[in-house]
Amino acid sequence: MQQVELRGDDEETFLHPSELEEEIRRGRVLSSAEVRYVPWTGTEFARIETIATLASAVDAPAARAAARLAKKPFPWATALLCVLLLLAFFLQARLGQMGLAPERLGAVGFEPTILEAAWWSPWTAPWLHAHAPHLFFNLPLLAYSCFRVERVLGMTGLLLVLLGASLGAALLIVPFSALPVVGSSVLAYGAWGAQLGLGLRLGEAIPRDQRAAYGWRSYVLFVFFLLLPSFSAPSVSVLGHVGGYLGGLAVSLWARPETLAPRTGKALTRLRVLGASLGLLALPAGLAWLLASSPTLLCSLSRHAGVPRDGLELSICWRMANHPGSLAGLNAWQVGPSSDSAVFAASHLLRQPDQLDPELLHQDWERRLGGSVTRTEVSALQEGWRAWTFTGQNRSVFEQARVEGIRIYRIGWYTERSVTPSRQAFYEAVLKTVRLSEPAELKSRREAWSKLQDSPQRTFEYGEALQDLGRYDEALALFARLETRDDGWEWESTRARFQICSAHPRLVACGGTWREDWLKKATLEDVEIRMPAIQWLVAEGRCPEARTQARRLEGVPEVDPEEVKQILSICEAPR
Repeated sequence: MQQVELRGDDEETFLHPSELEEEIRRGRVLSSAEVRYVPWTGTEFARIETIATLASAVDAPAARAAARLAKKPFPWATALLCVLLLLAFFLQARLGQMGLAPERLGAVGFEPTILEAAWWSPWTAPWLHAHAPHLFFNLPLLAYSCFRVERVLGMTGLLLVLLGASLGAALLIVPFSALPVVGSSVLAYGAWGAQLGLGLRLGEAIPRDQRAAYGWRSYVLFVFFLLLPSFSAPSVSVLGHVGGYLGGLAVSLWARPETLAPRTGKALTRLRVLGASLGLLALPAGLAWLLASSPTLLCSLSRHAGVPRDGLELSICWRMANHPGSLAGLNAWQVGPSSDSAVFAASHLLRQPDQLDPELLHQDWERRLGGSVTRTEVSALQEGWRAWTFTGQNRSVFEQARVEGIRIYRIGWYTERSVTPSRQAFYEAVLKTVRLSEPAELKSRREAWSKLQDSPQRTFEYGEALQDLGRYDEALALFARLETRDDGWEWESTRARFQICSAHPRLVACGGTWREDWLKKATLEDVEIRMPAIQWLVAEGRCPEARTQARRLEGVPEVDPEEVKQILSICEAPR
């Protein structure tokens, strides 16, 4: 069978027609070469790209790439990208002087993208930089890799690679990175991944003089100039670089822009590329919207926090567990080290048991925030709690509190920025996990009492712990067990019973004749029985008896007349 005569580079080669077609398809023979084969060209040489029989081979992706690489077109898209990055940096600097902090508003990460619902952040973050060296270190490497990618895939292919790199970086940064990320190094890594992906995809179709640029040469370049600094610098996002690399690599392996498509189907290819680009652009918006409505999907509330020693427990996500801190003296947890908002929890002892005074909380926040605040009562997230917002000093606080005995439990969130619905939903999900359990002190005293229940001291101490927690019925039952003793503990327990019943006279254990019996036994100087007794009688509406008890205390040095007068003033108030 007659062979095809191939002419190129001042030499002629003879190939079988099927062998020639395969060589063209693989990009080893360029479509610009000339051949002579009587069934195709007659007796004259003709360019391969003009021969209809070889059209399918010429339109193969590797053949199209080889032809484009041989032409070495100028990288207009890469040049434009570098210019736009410089302009974006100058605009960022200008906006920063105006106090807008675009690097904060446009960063990609869990907090900005999900809690702030900034769905656009995967696309804005690569255009922002922390400082000038950040940009100028990235720019040469970005330009080199983009130039190599554009030379094969053209402008539309490069666009797909950069979109894939941005999306790939966001998919790793948002769920796993502690810090929000900005910087064009994400694009540089994406272009680098695409550069290597094209080397794998095209193989020998790449001209011999350019083949190393899509293989080992780029590895050497990035290891010395980008890879090693990335893994050694604490402020560099390794996740962003890995995600960008994988995103660019994936696009380079499957994308088929117009430079690799058949010559007769360019219009359809452009439509497909446009659709893919729009899909990549829309995907972060959809994901961000979905995750912003349920932030716990990315950060499940599986870690324990709160003040367990005092019986206050919360469930938080791993991000918050990794960033504990203090908010003006309160235990707090942030979603990241640079966050300006936090969830807090605290437990304090009160001077007056069973009293939740909003004014005290108001004063406390003015002290902690260093200025006046406005208090507004709002609906609590759980039954049995009360809630308020405190705003002022460019800060906002949501707090809900609950009192049990002499202890107040406080939980809430704090922020220095306006609260988006997604951030509020996330913090409320955390606060709704609040649980009150037995404090460590109560557990310790119960354990000690259970080992020696006949001990009056351990019985009294266990009763005190129950009283402090507001479990008055149990405390009264324990104190009543000591009333028949004659070693002094009967008086200590009785004083505790009077104290409880003076504030909670309707408790079942406060009924009976034991009050009158002990009032007959107690001396007038025993104010820890006498004063609660007056308060108890007033609370029951038995004012004549309360006045009788008060008159008996006149002249007793241990009794404060003003305190007695204040207790009896309730009897004088109109009913």
